[in-house]
Amino acid sequence: METYELPAMLFHSSDSTRIELLEANGFRIRASPEGGSVQLDAKSITTIAWKEYGYLSADIYHESHDVLVVLFSFIDRVDRSISVHYGILPGVKTRICLPLKALNGGKLFLDRFPGVMQSVLRGDAFVDRAGIARFSVSTIPSLNPRTLEISRLTLSQSIPSFQYEQTPYVDCLGQWEGKEWVGKTKSPSVLVRALRKEWQLAQEKIAPSGYGRYGGWKGLQFVSTGFFRTEHDGQRWWFVDPDGYALFSAGMDSIHPAETMWVDGMDHLLPELPTREGEYRDAWRDRGYSFGIFSLILAFGDEWHKKWADLTEYRMKLWGMNTIGNWSSPEFIRHSELPYVYPMEGFPMTAQTIFRDFPDVFSPEFENNATVFSEQLHAMREDRRLVGYFMRNEPHWAFVDGLDLTEQMLRSPIQFVSKTHFLEWLKEKYGDVTGINLAWNSDLQHVEDLLHGLNFSDWSDSPVRKADFNAFNRIMIRRYVEVPAKLCKLVDPNHLNLGMRYAWVGSDDVLEGCEAFDVFSINCYQMEPNREQIRHISQCLNKPLMIGEFHFGAANAGLPAYGIRAVATQEDRGAAYQYFVEQAASIPELIGVHYFQLNDQPVLGRFDGENYQIGVVDVCQQPYHSFVEAMKLTHGRMYDIRTGRLDATGVYPNEIPKTGF
Repeated sequence: METYELPAMLFHSSDSTRIELLEANGFRIRASPEGGSVQLDAKSITTIAWKEYGYLSADIYHESHDVLVVLFSFIDRVDRSISVHYGILPGVKTRICLPLKALNGGKLFLDRFPGVMQSVLRGDAFVDRAGIARFSVSTIPSLNPRTLEISRLTLSQSIPSFQYEQTPYVDCLGQWEGKEWVGKTKSPSVLVRALRKEWQLAQEKIAPSGYGRYGGWKGLQFVSTGFFRTEHDGQRWWFVDPDGYALFSAGMDSIHPAETMWVDGMDHLLPELPTREGEYRDAWRDRGYSFGIFSLILAFGDEWHKKWADLTEYRMKLWGMNTIGNWSSPEFIRHSELPYVYPMEGFPMTAQTIFRDFPDVFSPEFENNATVFSEQLHAMREDRRLVGYFMRNEPHWAFVDGLDLTEQMLRSPIQFVSKTHFLEWLKEKYGDVTGINLAWNSDLQHVEDLLHGLNFSDWSDSPVRKADFNAFNRIMIRRYVEVPAKLCKLVDPNHLNLGMRYAWVGSDDVLEGCEAFDVFSINCYQMEPNREQIRHISQCLNKPLMIGEFHFGAANAGLPAYGIRAVATQEDRGAAYQYFVEQAASIPELIGVHYFQLNDQPVLGRFDGENYQIGVVDVCQQPYHSFVEAMKLTHGRMYDIRTGRLDATGVYPNEIPKTGF
C-alpha cells in the first residue's frame, strides 16, 4: 500500500492526559502543564511497517499562547529510544513529516518541510526500525495545560503534499501579528524616529576609564607578550590582553545587522514582501528575507550598514561588552575596536564518517584535510585584536551520551581505515583471534571478521569487550582533537586555541586530547554555570574554561518561543543574566562567558526553524531596555566579584518551562 493510516482508537493516554477521538485517525489531546503523552499499542500493527514505509506524517493544530513542542518517540525491543522534537506555531495547522530513515541516527537536525519549525533528534545512536516496540506522541512541560489536535497520522512511501491556506502571521516589520506586548513598534515611522535618535547619541565616542585598548582591566597587570594569552595568578585563571591587563571576557555572539527569516515553505504566513530589486534588495539574503535589515534601510537608506555598525559599536561599549563573540560579522569586526574570537570553518572531515560528523580519524584524508583546515589561520597570525579561535562548534556525535564509536564503526560495512587500526591494536593486545575470543567470550573465526559489518544484538554481554571498545573510543577521540589542534598551533603560535564549544560533556571520554587546547570551551544552557564540572575539567586538563553560549528568553515579548532557558519578563531576563554572569565571574577556573545572541530570531524561524526570543534587540532593532540595564550593572561589578571585593548576587532567577526544541 502507498499509505497506511494509524487508527486513532489504537492510542491510549497517560495518567496526566485525556484523549478524545475526532475521526478514524484523528484525536484531541488535553495535557496537564507537566506535559502528557499518548501511546500506540504497537502490537496492533505489524512492526515491519516502520521499516517498509519511508515517512510518518501528521497534521497538528493548537491554539496555545506559544510554540507547542511535540515529541514523536520510538523505542525498540532492546529499549533503545529516539525522540524527534517538533516546534508547532499556534493558530496554524501544520503538517509534519518524518523521514523514517532518521531513526538510523545519522542526523541531529532534520531538514525543514513547509510550515514546520525546527526538527531535532534526541536519544540513542539509533533504533531498530524493524523492531519498534512502542511509539508515542507527547508534549513537554509548559506554563499552562495544552490542547492539541492530531489528524491524518499516516505512514507513506513518499513525501506527502503540503497545501496551506494563506494566513499572514507577521506584520510589515516582521513582528508577530497576533500578539500585543509592551515595546511592540506601532508603525514604521516610530521605528525610524527611534533609530535615528539613538544613532545621533552614538556619535559621542565611548572610552570607558579603567580599561586598556584591548579591553583588559587596568586593576591587574601581568607580563605583556603582545598577544592574548592565559595566566593563573595563584588563585584564579585569567585571559591576559596584549598589553598585559587581566581580562574576564564578557562577549556577545552573532553580532550581525539582523537575523534572516527562512522564506521557502513559509510563504503562506508572510505579508507581501518588497521585490528582490530596488531599495530593499539588501534585505534579501541567500537563505531568506531579513526584516531587521529592512528596518535599517527604512531608517538610514543606502548608509544602513555603516550606521548600524556605528550604532552597534556604541551599544557594545555602553553595555560593557568587551569581546566580539562567535559568528559575528567580519565587516563589523573590521569596523570595531573590540577584541574578537574567530570561528574556524571546515573542520577536517572524511568522505565516510563513523557516526554523524565523526570522521575516519586514522585515514590519511583526515590528516590532509586538517592541514588545509589549519592554513586559514595564516592571514590572522599577527592580529593583536584576535583573542583566539574555536576549531568548531558542538560536534553532533557528542550529543549522544555514552556513545560507543567503536561499536558504531564495527556495525558499518564500510572499510574505515580506523577499523584496521583497531584490529592491529587488538592483535598487539591479544595476539590472535583465539586470544580475542577468550577475552570477549566471542566466536570470531578470523580477526578480519570485524571488518565487514557486525550485528552485536546476538553477542554476549562481555565487560572486557566493552572495556576494549571504550579504550579505543578514547584513542579515536584523542586523535580527532590532537591532529588538527597541533597543526593549527604550527600555523599560528600567537593565538589561543579556544577548543570546540561542546554542547555538554557527557563523560570524561570527551576530554581526551583536550590538553592540546589553551582554553576548554563549553556551551552552557543552564540557569548558572556548573561549578563542580568546571573545576573537574580544569583539574583534568590544567586549563581554564570559557562558556561560549548561554541565553535566556522571556514570555512577555513578541515571539512564540523563549529558548532553551526561559523566564516570565524582560526584568526577569535581566536578573537571570546578572545571576549567571556574576556566578561565572566568581568561579576561579572560568575566564569568560559569551551571550547568545545580539538579535532576536525571526518569528517564522531562521534557516533551521529556531525562533527564540533571546536577543538583546528585537526585529525592529530596539533594545530590551530592562535587560540592557541589568547587563550594564553586572559588567560594572564583574571585576570586583572576580577579585573577591564583592559577593556575586545570590538572587536565583524564577525559571519557567522552556519552549526550546
